[in-house]
Amino acid sequence: MNMHLSPAEREEFLYLNNRLSTFAGLEPERLEDAYSDPELIERFVRDAGDDLTEHQKQAVRNFVGYKKGRFYLVKQYKKYAVLLQQNRLYGVVGVDQAPAEMVKDTLPVYMEAALIPFNDTIVMTSSAVCENGSVSRSDIEYEFKQIKDVRGITETLDPQTLEEQTSPAAQAAEQEMRQYLRTAATRDKHAPDIKKILDAYPELHDVYMQMYSKISARTIKKDLKACGVRERHFAVYNNSVVAVAPTRGELLEQLSDLSFDGMMGQCALFRL
Repeated sequence: MNMHLSPAEREEFLYLNNRLSTFAGLEPERLEDAYSDPELIERFVRDAGDDLTEHQKQAVRNFVGYKKGRFYLVKQYKKYAVLLQQNRLYGVVGVDQAPAEMVKDTLPVYMEAALIPFNDTIVMTSSAVCENGSVSRSDIEYEFKQIKDVRGITETLDPQTLEEQTSPAAQAAEQEMRQYLRTAATRDKHAPDIKKILDAYPELHDVYMQMYSKISARTIKKDLKACGVRERHFAVYNNSVVAVAPTRGELLEQLSDLSFDGMMGQCALFRL
């Protein structure tokens, strides 16, 4: 796989999108309205009949896995670029150029992007650079490494194969909870709201613990830095430092020895 679709893949991708655009009566820039309408997609597939192969029909059905939002473009590998959003990494390719070439800025870049599943890949079809806010480059890099170590990189948005599918209601609840867990002050202020969310969606407990650990890690990192601590890697779980090591690899080994294998995603890792 390249950093963008091959000429044959690009031709097929554009052909299917143009056919869908014409069928739906939408301008190309409005195609996301079709992606989010499974019934329209099915009507299109039925109407196409023998004009499309079964493989092409399934490719169009998979368009409903379309995802649009804000991401950090953190890496550009030979195979694909890597986008970071919340607690997940996505390996994506461009239509006719590498994703990093689409933004023309030094990575990591905060951006709005549209992602579409196609033939076991994720295609980034549009991008716009956004304000990064106060998140440091080193924090983004470290979060990228932590997620990659614990969860790996998601390489498909195919709704039939993507792991950990969540309902729109659960996704909205997660977004709301993340807002409540931005700082210790917002966490304490919205404690009853957070409890309601966790009671309704217990599957969000891992997200809650990771965000809680991140809040604690910010304070611990600041205090340790003030004490002159340097050249160490730390893992924080809840309110406590649970592992310290001179290298990242040794830190992960310590967590494994502590039986944190299934809970590493709930830890906040940082380096001084």
